[in-house]
Amino acid sequence: MDITSFVVIGAIVSLVVQYLKNKLGTNSNGTLLAVMVISIASGSAYYFIKDTTLWQPILQILAFAGAIYTYILKRFE
Repeated sequence: MDITSFVVIGAIVSLVVQYLKNKLGTNSNGTLLAVMVISIASGSAYYFIKDTTLWQPILQILAFAGAIYTYILKRFE
């Protein structure tokens, strides 16, 4: 198993949970439930698409998108 995939998926889960926490104002139990549900869903999706050739381009696009957002777009906010 590739550790890079898990790091990327974990980062995405963290960002989604943080977004939900800010938008919905969830408490700690709601946040924990959101982390569990999103982790199970993303882990299941990873399990089913990890052996396809689709996974590598998705990770590359996510990495480039994150880098562009962090280093370029965030400076203009």
